Amino acid sequence: MAVKQRAARKYNSKLCPRTFVKGDLVWRMASSARKRDDKFSANWEGPYRIREDSRGGAYKLEQLLGEEIPNMWSVSYLKFYFS
Repeated sequence: MAVKQRAARKYNSKLCPRTFVKGDLVWRMASSARKRDDKFSANWEGPYRIREDSRGGAYKLEQLLGEEIPNMWSVSYLKFYFS
């Protein structure tokens, strides 16, 4: 039990939670990446812009031209877009 706690403490000390603010550009995980359609299929889609933050780790996205994406997306399915 103590070994598990020590390992968890070490892991959590280096963990850096991701947060985004309105206007950030992000990649969104492709739905086919979760289904394992093909070995060479794209894993990420985008870029998208953060439209709204719901303070629970979920974000509303929009396309770069301003068209809103209908669903909220969890932070675990998003990553920063670097150009």
